[in-house]
Amino acid sequence: MRLKWKIGLLAGVVAVAVGGGTIFSATQDATWLKTRLCDAVEQGTGRHLSIGALHVWVLPFPWVEAQDVRLSGVDNAGPDALVVRQVRARLALMPLFSHRIALRDVSVVGPQLTLRRLADGRADWLLTPPSPPEQAGASTPSGPVHMHWNVGVTDLSISQAQVTWEDAQTHHSGTFALNRATIRGLDGTTPDMDIQGQKGGASFTLSGQTGPLWPLGAQLPLQLRLSLNNGGHSIGLAHLDGVINAPGAERVYALHLGGSVGQIQDLNAFFPHASLPDGQNLSVDLSVGGSGDAPQLQSLHVRAGRVDVGRWLPQAALARVVVDAPAPTDPLSVHVEGQLGDQPIGINGTAGTLAQLVPMQPQAEAPVDLALTQGGSSMQVKGVLSTTHSALDVQGRLEHLSFGQQWPDATGLAVTGHVESGKTQFLYKNHGLADVLNALALTGDVQVQAMNWQGVAWSQVQTHVVLGNGRLALDPIHAVGNGQQQVARLVYDISGSQPVVEASARSVFLPLAVVQAWMHVAPDMHGTVQLVGALSAQGENAQQRSNTLTGHLGASVVDGSVGSTLLRRMLGPQVPVKGQMPIRCFGLHTQFANGVAHIDQLGLESDFLHLRGQGTVTLATHELNMQLAPQVLLGGASASSSLHVTGVWNNPQVSMAAAGDGRFGITIGGGGGDDATSCTALLAAAREGADGPTPTTVAKKASREEKIMNMLHGLGLFR
Repeated sequence: MRLKWKIGLLAGVVAVAVGGGTIFSATQDATWLKTRLCDAVEQGTGRHLSIGALHVWVLPFPWVEAQDVRLSGVDNAGPDALVVRQVRARLALMPLFSHRIALRDVSVVGPQLTLRRLADGRADWLLTPPSPPEQAGASTPSGPVHMHWNVGVTDLSISQAQVTWEDAQTHHSGTFALNRATIRGLDGTTPDMDIQGQKGGASFTLSGQTGPLWPLGAQLPLQLRLSLNNGGHSIGLAHLDGVINAPGAERVYALHLGGSVGQIQDLNAFFPHASLPDGQNLSVDLSVGGSGDAPQLQSLHVRAGRVDVGRWLPQAALARVVVDAPAPTDPLSVHVEGQLGDQPIGINGTAGTLAQLVPMQPQAEAPVDLALTQGGSSMQVKGVLSTTHSALDVQGRLEHLSFGQQWPDATGLAVTGHVESGKTQFLYKNHGLADVLNALALTGDVQVQAMNWQGVAWSQVQTHVVLGNGRLALDPIHAVGNGQQQVARLVYDISGSQPVVEASARSVFLPLAVVQAWMHVAPDMHGTVQLVGALSAQGENAQQRSNTLTGHLGASVVDGSVGSTLLRRMLGPQVPVKGQMPIRCFGLHTQFANGVAHIDQLGLESDFLHLRGQGTVTLATHELNMQLAPQVLLGGASASSSLHVTGVWNNPQVSMAAAGDGRFGITIGGGGGDDATSCTALLAAAREGADGPTPTTVAKKASREEKIMNMLHGLGLFR
């Protein structure tokens, strides 16, 4: 027995010596190990591995160094998923006898990781090993099959890494740096990870344990913690717990996720293009089930404090948000408290279930029953949502609604309407103006008891709204204001090759500041403007619309004021007027055609200045060609002349023009006329015969000769 034991021991020593010598010789041949590493990785991942240079050392201990290591991406024609500058690792000799390459203490320096998901759903992080051969080691007509080698890694450390992702399905992309990443026990059942990354001045730490990663087991348990930091202080926490069953095949999920952040805007440090709003105390808690590429929410709980949503809804802020769905089949309850300006607003109700909404199946209809509340009044939205067809009824009344100075305040707002869409899923992803107009069908009636917009008031406002096939019409719009009925019509049609805008007004009164803002001109005039006319234009942009603008428009102002800036622009830089000059009336009537505004009458009247004019303005270039006739009142007499204004609107050029007899000069003498009578003809032309307010009669004051002479000098009448 003792002899047999010695013989066996000697044989073992010889075998180890001979095998070790063979392995020693073989490992010096870098191509031998490089080939087996590449074959093993391809067998385990389905991706091609290439190694630029591989060096192997046996003494003082076996270790390998690889340079320029590349792992192909899911698209062979695209970029590599992984590019590594240098990899070092210890090599265990004994596993080589079993056709295993066991690497310990793997150190990866300078990797560039690119994670892409293509539009067809293929992704770099979804590895698909090739199907195993029917009989390992068998010969085929083309030659022998290579012996299968396995690669095992115990501990992994990564430094100076850069991670980039591109998602063609969600159109999201980004990049961040990994300062340090350590994963221990990769060959065991509970690998432990500690990853530290950075995005600009912000950093994150991901730590925790998972199940076996390589090769994947039947289950992949997860217990991960994420900590977010910015400027040295914590801004948020998150966790992921649960298990993924059959992670290498159908991937059945049983996961629980949660997280919280104190200030929502702090997350902009990690997502600089997200432009997240100012918000506080956001927390999310959810569970995920389902399988494959269709995970399903099993529960959802969202809490948030104050959130500023003014960029989407002017002067709006949420004070409290609560969203709950304990189970996939439970109704998703919504409770929102907020403010619109200084008005308290609430939203309460239900909106389908998680099973119906995430993901929404083509034929699944989710019932919606939400109410916008304001004190004792409310507006209810009720109907169904689905990806193929959605239909909602809107009905209710709000006591007061305000969106700030840019929009009118409404008191006693009542709405009745119906909206449908056969493209709900499309609208969820594409919600631009053109998308909404083409995908929605809407009919409704809106009534407002009273409206006020920057000092202009209306009552009994009502309109009928129709949207369908890319055409939106508010026709007619009725209101009572300034003591008379006002009627308007507005149409925006994108059903043709070019968007078309049509607007008509019959004695519509608006704040001058609003109209000047629409026209992108300085607010040089103050007061209420009365608009009469009909216009139409088409085109994708402002230049195209100005070139195709046709129609006529009259604008008039009674008892308003005009700024010195506008007077100097039109009459010359020496006009001695400061601030605002009160005017009894202003009138303008214009015809539009071929990109030119033909002004057939322009005039204004004040205590000591009357102005009449006509001419053209090229809309695209703002080029002026105007003839103006200012008249300065001298007590019971007057002085007048003719001016020619050229140049552009922001830099006009004023010069003396010839009078009717062909002479240049001034006319002194004659009265200024009766103010009420002179305004009558001007306003009648601007209003196209419609009724309107009359100017306030002001008693004439004795003129001051010095002021009048300054005006004459300013107009260039005296030098």
